[in-house]
Amino acid sequence: MKDKTLKIMELIDQEKTCNEICQELNITNKLLFHYLTLLQNKGKYYKRKYYSDGEIIYNSINSVTELTKFLVQKNTTIITSPKETELKTLVISDLHLGNKLERLDLLEKAYNYCSNNNIHIIFCCGDIIDGSFSQEEQTIPNIDEQLEYLKKYFPTDSNILAFAVGGDHDYSSLLNAGQDMVTMLKNYRHDIIMNNYNNAFIEIKNDKLQLYHKNNGGSLIKTCAPIVFHGHYHQYKTSQEKDGTIHVTVPSLSNINQKMPSAIQSTFKFNKGYIDDIYLNQIYFGEHKNVTLSEVQYHNVLATTKLKQFLYAKINNEEERIKEKQLIR
Repeated sequence: MKDKTLKIMELIDQEKTCNEICQELNITNKLLFHYLTLLQNKGKYYKRKYYSDGEIIYNSINSVTELTKFLVQKNTTIITSPKETELKTLVISDLHLGNKLERLDLLEKAYNYCSNNNIHIIFCCGDIIDGSFSQEEQTIPNIDEQLEYLKKYFPTDSNILAFAVGGDHDYSSLLNAGQDMVTMLKNYRHDIIMNNYNNAFIEIKNDKLQLYHKNNGGSLIKTCAPIVFHGHYHQYKTSQEKDGTIHVTVPSLSNINQKMPSAIQSTFKFNKGYIDDIYLNQIYFGEHKNVTLSEVQYHNVLATTKLKQFLYAKINNEEERIKEKQLIR
């Protein structure tokens, strides 16, 4: 193996974060992802731990059980600090990259908004690419070129992670062209985490969030998630079921069926490891300034959602990371 990959393996064994490795080796995050894919091609696999501050830590896979879990991973966990009592995120949907009505400029503004507002987590509710069919003219009709376009031009920020679910247009790349976006992203864009089409679940502390996108042959999986973000419909609305589950239909961040593309800033406040309060702000990324179009709040979600009557003393998915530089006096 080359000296660079050997040094990467050494730094991973020292539990250095993705950004710390890149800084020490003076390489970009994308280049680190490339080296790790080269190592994977040689049979060296690393599982990934995702943190609420946008960091990734890699751990070596040394058993068949760990390898199987990595290859068929369905749920994703965002690890928080025990001191975190809230999590701010941005929710987007229906980008349709490769369509003439895509708004890559708004996607870049969304990343800038996150960077300027201390948001490290983005949720994307599907249809990242336009796929093999479209309501409008495609500027990139070829599936392979759409995936290359996504890999190259989807924004990158070393402090932001995007968790996504595959939509029906994303799935069409597999169905009609035999190219799986999930695998492509897992190999080349570790900062875009997509483990499944149709339904995706993100575990946070003792709770979970659900991302859903309508897909042929798939349906909404009913779980105890207190909130479900829906893509596909290109409009914004919220509702709450009798059992307390909140459904949020996420607007498109493209101009397909959407005159005013927007995103949803979502803030979750925790109580004993569970989501208890939710704040939803619809954000329009204007030419000169960002505008809040609407605000919705849900309180005491913990009291109204089923299966939350037993509050565990131990809170899961928390970790206090202490960097070496913090120990130096």
